[in-house]
Amino acid sequence: MFWFKKRQRFIKDDGSFDNTRFVELLEMSKKGAQRRRPKTAIKKAPMVIVIGGISPKEIWQFINKLANFLNSGIDLKTAFSIVHKQVKNPKLQKVVGDIRLNLENGLSISDTLRQHSKYFDPLIIALIEVGEKTGTLPRVITELEATLLENIEIKGKIRGAMIYPAILLSLSMCMVVFMLTFILPKITGSFAKSGVEVPGLTKFMMNMSDFLIHNWILLLVGLVVIVVSYMIASRTYVGQVVLGRIALRIPVFGFISRQMNIILFINALHLLLDSGVLMLEALETTANVVPNIHFKKDIIRIKNEVETGIKMSVAMGLSMENRKDTSQFKNDFFPEDLVHMINVGEETGTLGVSIFKVGQNYQKELRRFISNIMTALEPLIIVFVGFIVGVIVLSIMLPFFNLGKVASKL
Repeated sequence: MFWFKKRQRFIKDDGSFDNTRFVELLEMSKKGAQRRRPKTAIKKAPMVIVIGGISPKEIWQFINKLANFLNSGIDLKTAFSIVHKQVKNPKLQKVVGDIRLNLENGLSISDTLRQHSKYFDPLIIALIEVGEKTGTLPRVITELEATLLENIEIKGKIRGAMIYPAILLSLSMCMVVFMLTFILPKITGSFAKSGVEVPGLTKFMMNMSDFLIHNWILLLVGLVVIVVSYMIASRTYVGQVVLGRIALRIPVFGFISRQMNIILFINALHLLLDSGVLMLEALETTANVVPNIHFKKDIIRIKNEVETGIKMSVAMGLSMENRKDTSQFKNDFFPEDLVHMINVGEETGTLGVSIFKVGQNYQKELRRFISNIMTALEPLIIVFVGFIVGVIVLSIMLPFFNLGKVASKL
């Protein structure tokens, strides 16, 4: 029998149930039961070292399978038992196993997911909790699965738009470094011995080649320092502020970053409001969903102003005194047409539907923009690489022309 040393309280001061302490006691009781079990009955599981985490795609696949099973009429415990067998990722398999075990002990899915909030988005936890409380879990999970898939597709397109030119530029730089450090020194070394006058362009390339050959260790260390500094800065508040501002102001890619944050804001807010989440709680959850810290801060500011009784559209910068005067709109992060649709949704009571339509338009616009950017970047990068290689080849060939003039005089 498991004895408590003191009387436990599971009700908070506001009257809500405190599940954190209950989970702790449940884990303690499990360990106590294992200690009392006969040694012959205990089988030690092999130690498994798991490297890596849970990707957004794996989480979407987990939500997708769960939605399919629940919509087919399968009960929660059976659904999680089936999903537990189908999941390949060891960490996700452990999470599913914890959910299944906690369901048998009376804990909700959202309670277990909070223990693994490192891998699960706040939007997922909030929506599943709403679905459990309202008895609409299959419908909520189905809508959540569709939203997660849209977010994954958009992020994939953005990642592809950024990775493609980065790969081309990296390969180009490798080729340039190879020509400067291996090819150019062997060819231009003979010119110094022959006494041929070396043109200015060739001298510049030879100096650059010597710098790379003699200082490659310093350059490599500098590159490592930059990468490590970026990783450290991205985990600090000041670093996130600086990097977030840079991400919004970079030409071309700044527009992509801004649109991505707006789309994530719209998708999360629409899904939360349509699921029955209150406005303040929906805004707070949405602030945790968007990646850029400047959007997070502005959403929290909007939430605080809405909490005082101000309309959301007014908090986002829309002037209610003169709606026809567009100069009255002031917001550095959210566009005016979105705020106007939010104002219409507030007046008609269809806020979720109103912003959903705007979000669909933004997604189409962003996809077209990314497609056009990728189409335009490819020839531009090819021209840039051709120009760099051409300059190096020209710097190699120019001394040969002077060599010909010397030979003709002889």
